[in-house]
Amino acid sequence: MSFFSIRQALSALLVAVLVSACGGNGSSAPPPTGGIVVKPGDGTATVTWTATPGVKYWLFYAPSSSISSTDWINVPGSRAILDVTSPYVVTGMANGYTYSFTVNGRNGDGPGGNGSPSVSVVPRPAGGTWNAGGASGTSTLRGITYGTSTDLLGYYLAVGDAGSTYRSVDGISWTGLPAAAGADLNAAIYTLNKFIVVGSNGRISYGTDMTTWTAATSNATETLNAIASNGTTVVAVGNNGTVRSSVDGVNWAAVSVPTSSHLYGVAYSGSGRWLAVGAGGTLLTSTDATTWTAAASGTTSDLRSVTVQAVSSYIFVATGDNGTIVRSTDSGVTWATQTSGTTANLLAVSPSSSQFLATGSGGAVLTSPDGTIWTIRNSGTTASLHAVLFGFSQYVAVGQGGVSRNSQ
Repeated sequence: MSFFSIRQALSALLVAVLVSACGGNGSSAPPPTGGIVVKPGDGTATVTWTATPGVKYWLFYAPSSSISSTDWINVPGSRAILDVTSPYVVTGMANGYTYSFTVNGRNGDGPGGNGSPSVSVVPRPAGGTWNAGGASGTSTLRGITYGTSTDLLGYYLAVGDAGSTYRSVDGISWTGLPAAAGADLNAAIYTLNKFIVVGSNGRISYGTDMTTWTAATSNATETLNAIASNGTTVVAVGNNGTVRSSVDGVNWAAVSVPTSSHLYGVAYSGSGRWLAVGAGGTLLTSTDATTWTAAASGTTSDLRSVTVQAVSSYIFVATGDNGTIVRSTDSGVTWATQTSGTTANLLAVSPSSSQFLATGSGGAVLTSPDGTIWTIRNSGTTASLHAVLFGFSQYVAVGQGGVSRNSQ
């Protein structure tokens, strides 16, 4: 038995001892009135119930077709979570497997009463069902990131035309902020302990609280379209083969590349490879963000975005106009064209641990478990979705006319 398995068993045993030891001052309480409701998410499940004031509730769950609060300890992989409140989000579950849940109650430190009827769900990747986000103005939003502000809280940051800037704590409700720049903004990133945005006329601005921005000297006049970081270096790419790099987000240096084509997307992989994509199927790779080499992408369509998924290996995916998708499994050396099933311009692509998701013109959304087989999804909007980000078991997409969508 592995150390991890032993630790899991000891943890379950400790909770079981606590459960059996309860029986001090207090009494059993009925299960939640009306039972529980469980909503599956991406590796998560949200459990809700109607609570009775003064009652303490415990949640039991396991990867099985049923569970009860009396025999849960005998079910492999079972867990008990003490003193929970509704709604409660269970995380760390495997997509595609059945999990069952029950909740019981107690008054004070009394023994737990009968559990609610067992409810089973199957967690699944996000991206299948989409909901409208809150109002975020009328300017088109073209970039999105997530980071920590000076108040030590995490926020989504969306930026777009005319320097429009919005933030959200949940990716659903948005608050407008002062314009980040007197220019259209095309991309945003949080790295090196700061937010960095790039846009038209070589604009690069940085800040730590999303309200106060300082213009960096980019030494560029061309529009910058995308930005990426490996945690120590930041790279911005733009029109006419413009590339700028920085080790602090403040001071930027020009980088020579073997193309004058517009560059629309850039990404970095943990394998040590930078990739940039652009007009006419342009594709560049680099191992140091300084020396770039042209690679054959296998397409002449404009490539708008590129990303990498790292699970057991690295898979690179780039998306572009007319439904173009190309894929590489050898660090961007060779690429193969994939069938997307759409003619929409695919403007952005984001990975999770279980799939890729692309967004584009006319509200297009596609998902793929491996970058090869793609499924068209209904985003619920016809507005073009220019940027998408995965995190906290949900996708958040922003785009034309200030539209925002989210999928959990």
